[in-house]
Amino acid sequence: MRVFVDASLIIYLNVVLPEKDARRIEEFWLKLLVESELYTNVLVLDEAIYVSKKKYGVPVEDTLELIDKAILPYVTILPLGLEEYVRAEKYMVKYGLKPSDALHLATMDNNGIQLIATEDKDFDNTHVKRIWVT
Repeated sequence: MRVFVDASLIIYLNVVLPEKDARRIEEFWLKLLVESELYTNVLVLDEAIYVSKKKYGVPVEDTLELIDKAILPYVTILPLGLEEYVRAEKYMVKYGLKPSDALHLATMDNNGIQLIATEDKDFDNTHVKRIWVT
């Protein structure tokens, strides 16, 4: 299955969590790695770097290292361009999504991806299926 990886998953892989939560996130990530083709875009990486630093105090260098070692070898980075912007405009209005979420949804649609691995419940009100840690 083809899955779009959102920033929340990368962030949780990057920050210190209680042991039980960390184990659940790691198990979810490993299951995705084994069972799925994974995709994301550079905006997700930007969000993961920014939120990790701003909200959790993770040094930028640490996040970059995680992305370089644990994300880029396994996740295809899809382009963002005018086609994604045009489609995202419609999703901001239709679903009330934040601009970045609308761009993620447009990226998914333009690449035939119907599943998103995210904690963000805003995607529950769209035409794609959200999957998350259970």
